[in-house]
Amino acid sequence: MKVVYINLLTIFFTILGLGIFGFFPALTAAFYIYRKWFTGFSDVPITKNYWSVYKKEFLKTNLIGYLLFFIGIMLYINLSIAEVISVTWIHYTYYLIIIVFIVFCSAGLFVFPVYLHYNGSIWQILKNSLLLLFFQPLQSILMIASIIVAYYIMFVLIPGMIPFFGISLLCLIIMFFCIRTFDRLEIVREANYHGMEDTAH
Repeated sequence: MKVVYINLLTIFFTILGLGIFGFFPALTAAFYIYRKWFTGFSDVPITKNYWSVYKKEFLKTNLIGYLLFFIGIMLYINLSIAEVISVTWIHYTYYLIIIVFIVFCSAGLFVFPVYLHYNGSIWQILKNSLLLLFFQPLQSILMIASIIVAYYIMFVLIPGMIPFFGISLLCLIIMFFCIRTFDRLEIVREANYHGMEDTAH
């Protein structure tokens, strides 16, 4: 029921922001609630925190979101051009662009969780999202596979789930795997830190 409620909040606040301005802040607020759940705060007040994050992160998350959207559109346009142009060397770039496009979309799944967990500049957020994609490749593959399965269930098998789980379930899946990656990163950092201390002694 909580997942359904978050989905309804995300739809409502997306509409409140006139759609184009409300989607990314609403998405970020949903990620925030799930991050709280997965870090031990399962009883966090949903509506109060959702609204607080939505207001606070409205401008920056729109900036990040539409920067990603612009880059994605540029890659897609170049992909479409490379596919249809008959010039051999340009046509070969199609395969390179499609690899870049897939990596970009996959790293994009980490962006808002990284923003909430580490903050930092937009450049740092984008860079860290890309690095985390390859830090634990198995976790990244499992996350993408889980999203595909959830998408297939909701959009093919049971379309009636979309108004209740369409956004929030995908956010939950993404944040679940991101938190596991963040935790693993902290373990590696601590191990390296203690290793350096032992060396110094």
